[in-house]
Amino acid sequence: MNFAKVFKPIVINSMELKNRLVVPAMGSNLANPDGTVSDRLMHYLVARAKGGFALITTEAVSVSPHAQALRFDLGIWDDKFIPGFKDLAKAIHAYGAKLAIQLYHPGRQTSRLLSSSVVAPSPIPCPICIDPPKELSVEEILEIEGQFVEGVRRAQEAEIDAVELHGAHGYLIAQFMSRYSNSRTDAYGGDIEGLLRFPVEIIRKIREKIGPKYPLIFRVSGDERVPGGRGIQETKVMVPILQRAGVDAFHVSTGVYGSVQYIVPPMAVPPGFNVNAAAEVKKVTSVPVISVGRIDDPYLAESILNEGLSDLIAMGRASLADPDLPEKMKEGNLQDIRLCIGCNQGCIDRVFKGESISCLVNPEVGREKEMALVPTLRKRKVLVVGGGPGGMEAARVAALRGHEVYLCEKENKLGGQLDLAAIPPCRQDIAKAVNFLAQHISKAGVKVNLNSEVNLELVAKLKPEVVIIATGGMPLIPDIPGIREKKVMTAFDILKGNVKPGRNILIIGGGSVGAEIADLLSPLRGRKVTLVEMLPEIARDLGDESRSFLLESLIQKNVKIITGAKIKSIEADGVIVERSGNEERLLGFQTIILSVGVSPVNDLAGKIKEKLNIEEVHIIGDAKEPRKAINAIAEGAEIGRKI
Repeated sequence: MNFAKVFKPIVINSMELKNRLVVPAMGSNLANPDGTVSDRLMHYLVARAKGGFALITTEAVSVSPHAQALRFDLGIWDDKFIPGFKDLAKAIHAYGAKLAIQLYHPGRQTSRLLSSSVVAPSPIPCPICIDPPKELSVEEILEIEGQFVEGVRRAQEAEIDAVELHGAHGYLIAQFMSRYSNSRTDAYGGDIEGLLRFPVEIIRKIREKIGPKYPLIFRVSGDERVPGGRGIQETKVMVPILQRAGVDAFHVSTGVYGSVQYIVPPMAVPPGFNVNAAAEVKKVTSVPVISVGRIDDPYLAESILNEGLSDLIAMGRASLADPDLPEKMKEGNLQDIRLCIGCNQGCIDRVFKGESISCLVNPEVGREKEMALVPTLRKRKVLVVGGGPGGMEAARVAALRGHEVYLCEKENKLGGQLDLAAIPPCRQDIAKAVNFLAQHISKAGVKVNLNSEVNLELVAKLKPEVVIIATGGMPLIPDIPGIREKKVMTAFDILKGNVKPGRNILIIGGGSVGAEIADLLSPLRGRKVTLVEMLPEIARDLGDESRSFLLESLIQKNVKIITGAKIKSIEADGVIVERSGNEERLLGFQTIILSVGVSPVNDLAGKIKEKLNIEEVHIIGDAKEPRKAINAIAEGAEIGRKI
């Protein structure tokens, strides 16, 4: 496939784009503390322009000094922001891309920890952010409209190519447009005309200020996906009105904070799930329509455009996973594309915690300058022990830099725990990350040895100058009476297919792994599954988006969940559980599965240092400290660059 439609130019008002691929606005927490463009943010966005995306959109930029939704929001409420944006635009233009800036006001979707003023059309709290908002007066509404207009004026002065008004995801403009958040009885509420008055006035005032030729994009949630929220039919009524007011393109997203699992959908949501909303909007407008929502595959992008379902494709997390995706598509190097797996660990999960953006499959995200690959000045022999994600990334990077790299894995295939993580329902996209690393360590020249357990004799024979211990972890076996009973097995045993569980199953440990095992086993051949967790809730180590779908699945499959409970002992006929100071027996289990974490496997490191006098020995991933794959891959990437 030559992706002819993807690479066909398109015009939005006066702005011509070289292809149909868009980097949408994504929170990054990379701005300077004062809201100006930082060097890190600059390098992050420029990398995607260099990689071939036609339109780069900044993250949401606040029009008010009193309102932000993230710890490090960009701002444009003062002329002091113009120079930074002007430098960014110049850097983006150097690669033939265009720059759009997304303007927003969070309204009620923030907290007093982030914003000095929590306001909304009506005094209805956001069910997620909770802080009660102040109802805006008409005078305050007009003031905010003016802030949007001035934001567009500054964007134009900064030589930014287009502005996107954020009328989606439940922020202030969207709050006015929906009865879910707007119960006003004045001119800014009630019927369609009232609900649209705020955005229409903003758009018309922008046109009066800057004229008809400056490209204006409107981002809208086609369906808010909450009870009482706006659906696609009402959106289709609104779109022509917004177009007549002066909108040049519609970017059709979905959801509000109350349905955030659809705004940044995890791998449990099918690819392209939101395309139909864009297709519906396209039926009622004559301007270009941008589709978004888990479109992470080149073939899917081309198919959507060929079918006329939208005019442009926004590939947000796909651009994080591989900023060079368009160039690789153009050159036909599809096997070299690092595909997004929808894990959300490095992007939305980190950003909502106030941390800077990253990516599980691409640890360079947000650190593009400091993590640039630099050829080594001295070629060294490197031994990587363990073929899990951290070991493979360390081997790949070290080999690309010019080192002679050997990787030994004791199992008969690569992937480690990440390979096992792809087995439960709705987790199969994880295999993309395993496949990429497995293919690219060989492509980089790493000498891979499977079924090869490393000992001191092998290390002495190979004589490496550097050893990287990436041996991962082994299942943690708690000190519980009866733990050695034959019916007791580990989560690893289940995922590897080493054992056949019985019909009545008890899982000890309700973290993400235990919950996913329950999801995997519960529907098979009439099995009954009980999950016991010490904490008040299960799967708290998952991001909210992924967790919501997992919990929904467990409920549908009638998994019995017992929280706040500790296993006191395992007996022949069941287990004794302590809850709220009381003990009770749970009986009738043929299989008991342990899923209480892992312990590091790194005994070889000390022996190498002591016996073989190899000074440079690095320990990464779970071998260092049990955590997640994102940590292991990041450490592998860093060590591979330091050698």
